[in-house]
Amino acid sequence: MDHDEAAASTASSYELSRVSTAARRPSRTAQERPQLAPFSSAFGGFTPLDTPPITPPESNNEKIESIPPAPVDYLSYKEVVPGPSVPPTPGETEFYPTDLESGSSTPPSPTAHNSTADLTIAELANEAAPLPPVDRGRAAIMYLVAVTLIEATVWGLPFSVGVLHEYWLSELFPDPSAAGVLTLASTLPTGLLYFCGVFMGPLFTAFPWFERELQFAGLFISTAGLLASAFVTQPWQLILTFGIMFPMSGSVYLPCATNLFEWWKARRGMATGIMYAGTGLGGCVFPIVVTALLKAFGYRTTMVSLAIAYLIIIATCLCFTKRRVPLPTYVTGGRRKRTRPPVDWSFLRRRATWVGFAFMMVHSLANFIPLLWITSFATLVGAKSPDGPSLVAIVNGVTAFGNCLSGWVSDRVPCRIAVTVSCLIAAVSTATLWGFGDNEKFLLAFAVMWGLTAASLAGMWGAMITTIAQNDPSTTVVAFSAFMTLKGIASFTSGPISTALLNYGPMAGAPGAYGSTNYGVLIIFTTIMTGAGGLITIAFPG
Repeated sequence: MDHDEAAASTASSYELSRVSTAARRPSRTAQERPQLAPFSSAFGGFTPLDTPPITPPESNNEKIESIPPAPVDYLSYKEVVPGPSVPPTPGETEFYPTDLESGSSTPPSPTAHNSTADLTIAELANEAAPLPPVDRGRAAIMYLVAVTLIEATVWGLPFSVGVLHEYWLSELFPDPSAAGVLTLASTLPTGLLYFCGVFMGPLFTAFPWFERELQFAGLFISTAGLLASAFVTQPWQLILTFGIMFPMSGSVYLPCATNLFEWWKARRGMATGIMYAGTGLGGCVFPIVVTALLKAFGYRTTMVSLAIAYLIIIATCLCFTKRRVPLPTYVTGGRRKRTRPPVDWSFLRRRATWVGFAFMMVHSLANFIPLLWITSFATLVGAKSPDGPSLVAIVNGVTAFGNCLSGWVSDRVPCRIAVTVSCLIAAVSTATLWGFGDNEKFLLAFAVMWGLTAASLAGMWGAMITTIAQNDPSTTVVAFSAFMTLKGIASFTSGPISTALLNYGPMAGAPGAYGSTNYGVLIIFTTIMTGAGGLITIAFPG
């Protein structure tokens, strides 16, 4: 081997040993390779790589020019002059969507190359697409409309189950011994829908890329539950179909509610209020529709019709509830891999978290009591216009407007002030309008005030969860699931508590309903829990 070949071989080995894999350049043709100078002497070493190469001799009167190599900084192992890039080593480069609040960030395209050999950072940037705008635009508005309809459909039926419960007791299973089972079947959907946050929240956090599959699985299970409830022959079958299978619709609802935080920022309170207004809207519409269907077509046709309509509405709305920010991916091992967004558990060390949790638990203990007992109370005091069912419909209808109002207020007023004032107004209304509500006028005023205040606090959840999660998508899911779970606990415990409180007799010598009915202690309990929830929120930051 002559000196030129030896020098080239040695320099090549030296270069490959000193430069990292991520900084190597792809193979070049013979004309592109750097030409190394011969040894200057027997002990002179070789010429530095940045020395201009020796020009080869001319051949056939044509001069062949070689391309000088790019200088290499061996201390930092980085190319000084940009050249053809090569893909990073596994795990070396990660791509995460940033700035969830603006439309300026551009996440990686969901389409991926089969091999990283053809993938460069510049190509990844070219593949990225701009995100839809926040708080405006067709996509954000359609998302809000879709999730509002989903809210109305998923929650409207459980909130108006009293119509079905009455039909089950009077027509389908008139045996008095079945009353307990039928009551359980009618109350399970609401409680389990709230409790779905216990297991579905962690599930969606751990496997966010299966979000759509889990939503459609819940849709088909809940639809099957409604459809099967049309063909029941025993009361216990309603517990299985309507009471357990239908609440699987929580897997449809939960991602829609949490992904709303990606689409709306400046008007997030208004958006969440509009979404939760769907519950009141469904609570008004479903009793009318179900009653008309039962009278015209009977029970079986009614439930089959509800199941078909439920499937069509939810499936259509899901087409407009895509994430604004695609899930992050990173390049490794010759292909893109999914990466799980980590949960920042430091939110558990924030004061806002525990104040928010305490508020949800205390306030929710009273939140279900008026809707649960106002029908019986109206019957007891002889209210006819409006009667008990009409009062429930009024509360639900006013709640639809109240949620929009509370959400709008939370965008402009600090959350602790808005929630505290709303709870205190609700507490005073309970103590006076319901406490002295031995006639229709007082009860009507109470239904309106309760619907505007305590029953509409869900419109402020968005502001509270934003403060707790600080715009972390994974933390948002966990915090929202915790809120739902705490409200579910209250929905189960408030029933036995209120039943026990009704065992106390009238308060001798007390005015209004306090002295004329056995609801006095229950009204006082509702007043205290509602007011206490507001006082707790004073400690909420912001």
